[in-house]
Amino acid sequence: MNTLKHFNSLSLLAVMALFLFSSCDGFVYDEEGDCSVTYDLKFRYDMNLKWADAFANEVKSVSLYAFDEDGVLVWKNSEAGGRLAMADYSMNLPLQAGHYRLLAWCGLENGKERESFNVPEAIVGTTRLEDLACRLDADVTAEGMHSGRYLDFLYHGLMEVDLPENPDGGHYTYTMPLVKNTNHIRIILQQLSGENLKTDDFSFRIEDSNGLMASDNSLADDAGVVYTPWAVTSGTAGVGKDDAVAEGRSVVYVNGVIADFSVGRMMADHDRRMTLTVTNKEGGIVARVPVIDYALLSKEYYEQAYGHKMGAQEFLDREDEYVMTFFLDADRKWISTSILIHSWRIVLDNVDLGN
Repeated sequence: MNTLKHFNSLSLLAVMALFLFSSCDGFVYDEEGDCSVTYDLKFRYDMNLKWADAFANEVKSVSLYAFDEDGVLVWKNSEAGGRLAMADYSMNLPLQAGHYRLLAWCGLENGKERESFNVPEAIVGTTRLEDLACRLDADVTAEGMHSGRYLDFLYHGLMEVDLPENPDGGHYTYTMPLVKNTNHIRIILQQLSGENLKTDDFSFRIEDSNGLMASDNSLADDAGVVYTPWAVTSGTAGVGKDDAVAEGRSVVYVNGVIADFSVGRMMADHDRRMTLTVTNKEGGIVARVPVIDYALLSKEYYEQAYGHKMGAQEFLDREDEYVMTFFLDADRKWISTSILIHSWRIVLDNVDLGN
């Protein structure tokens, strides 16, 4: 009988010990923190035409903000440098369980004396989500806002998360998709008559009102921006030309002028605003085109190449480099019946640009 009681007592002690060592309310876990709940956020930038995550290769800094259900800032953090290039990079979210909206502006901090973009100072408990619009750091001139610099890459992310409670502890990881807002536009003028073109023969400008991006990444109402090239060079390139005598195509080497722009976000609903103007020394217009409309002319070619249908805005978000080649006649005026966009020759006679 005593043996049975002793056995039952040992069993009860074993059960109690198991409970203590397996429950987050037990003293061992309270002291060692093994039952804590942690939340981490990863970032993904695959909104590109390769459909591949390029975050580690491209993004140099992350500024992350967390807002409560009332839209008030409750936490913020920034990280930059080589750690972002690690394959397993994530940012810890030291937040209580609950519902949050997370906003990321990536590319604000590149270690330069003058950064390309900036946001207002964020104050926990005061700043609201809509306050954190991102502005292009443009120069103020007599004509208005002007940007002629190479712009560092800027990315945006916005998502809602529900961070769960878990008395037993746990680790939760979320992923924020990013959209790239900056774009490289290369304009090439080629003289088919063989006449040499000089860089100071032409002036280039792109005008838009995209200098202020709201927290949801839409373009906020703002004064217009005049973009000028950060580089203008000259060179020679081969152009395929139909050969009426021999089969195939011959190559004609022509002189050209190349203008490289960095511009802000390109939006499909701004198609009538972003305008490229090329003028000659006398101020005469060589070419004037709606940039968004012309950029979208290559969308169909990419859809065929990648087998992926895209809406207008998705294409503009995925593509971040545009090359447009304009051919000039003997009078240095654009032959407006065709244009090269990237390597595709597009005949404009039957293209509706909404003019």
